[in-house]
Amino acid sequence: MTLDTTAEVDKIEAVRDRNGDARPAADADKQEQIRDAVGNRDELTQFVYSTSGTTAETLDSNAVPDGVTVLVEFKSDNTGTVYVGSPDTQESALTGIGQGRSFDVSDTAAIGVRTPTAGDAVVVTFESAGGA
Repeated sequence: MTLDTTAEVDKIEAVRDRNGDARPAADADKQEQIRDAVGNRDELTQFVYSTSGTTAETLDSNAVPDGVTVLVEFKSDNTGTVYVGSPDTQESALTGIGQGRSFDVSDTAAIGVRTPTAGDAVVVTFESAGGA
């Protein structure tokens, strides 16, 4: 049996997914979209959000690129615990320097924060701009 390793492929009709099912092959546009979503970014967006009270607040709105995770960290000069989560429920407690939670959201306004002391803050960081 011989194997032709110099043949040209005109068109791929389908590829098999992890379940063995035939799926359409990704065209060049789809491949570029995937590469942009999972590739390295050119810049970081970082901002500090300080609470104005002791009830739940949502972070300022910043669009987050597809495939990027947002990191919300405890700010070093806080006086108490910071609670993060959804705008409706903030159950994850950040109690000290080095603690943070990650969120896969399309906008930072989908993240809620609550502090027992007005003025305590979180540092928000995510990759932005451009792809690999």
